[in-house]
Amino acid sequence: MPSAAELAIWEGVILLFGFIGVVLWKLVTGGISLEYLLYGDARVRRGAPPSTFFSPGRAQMLMMTVIFAGYYLLQVIQDPTHFPDVPDGVLAVLAGSHAVYLGGKAQSLYLGRARDLIALLNRRTP
Repeated sequence: MPSAAELAIWEGVILLFGFIGVVLWKLVTGGISLEYLLYGDARVRRGAPPSTFFSPGRAQMLMMTVIFAGYYLLQVIQDPTHFPDVPDGVLAVLAGSHAVYLGGKAQSLYLGRARDLIALLNRRTP
């Protein structure tokens, strides 16, 4: 008869693989679309709907997150008895990556009015 701790571990594993299975099923059947995963929105002009464009900030943030998640997973695989410490340099690079993404997002969405004003001032009237 397994102990309560062993049952809890197996229940956690079954639950985790259940979540992974549902997400993979939704990805395969189209319930979760990845079509615009790396695209962002930008304000074109006041009152107009935002335009969609490829976002390099999103691409670099996804790439850095996957790289550091893989790094952390390798650290856990090497010594599964405890969670490894995350080096300060890794946190700084990941935080910088997210700051670049958020800065680009803020620029594309909230500086639309400033771009509209500059375009209005630069417009030449005949």
